[in-house]
Amino acid sequence: MKRLSIILMCVATMALVSCGSTGGTSINSAAKAQGRNTANALITLYNSYRNTGTVSLSNPTDLTAALVVATGYTNIRSNKDNPDYKKAFAAGMVSAGSGLITAANVDYIINMMNNLTGLNVNAATVSNNVGTATALIQLLQALGSTPAN
Repeated sequence: MKRLSIILMCVATMALVSCGSTGGTSINSAAKAQGRNTANALITLYNSYRNTGTVSLSNPTDLTAALVVATGYTNIRSNKDNPDYKKAFAAGMVSAGSGLITAANVDYIINMMNNLTGLNVNAATVSNNVGTATALIQLLQALGSTPAN
């Protein structure tokens, strides 16, 4: 439980930093950082899903990654009408995309994030929410993930 509290504090801090910026350059910098964080977390979940065929929210690594993705999801949805934020977020995702998130598919992934429901930053709803797991799997499938057989 203590580990989950620490994870939640880190995620909350990231959310405040990315949402609390002022000024165009600061917002773009925060959006790019949030895009990188989201991409890294998606890749972590992608690898877990690919290796095991599932995303286990009882696994601390998967849970932490899910919370980071949920934070990115919340931020991109909150700024979906801001083309500068979206562009910076996309650039961050591509820079950390490890060949899975590219300039060719980043808009598709961001649009998918904007259209998904079920990803919440609240750990109580993330940890045991089937909607969260389903939404995450849809995102991972968008990366071309195929579960291990």
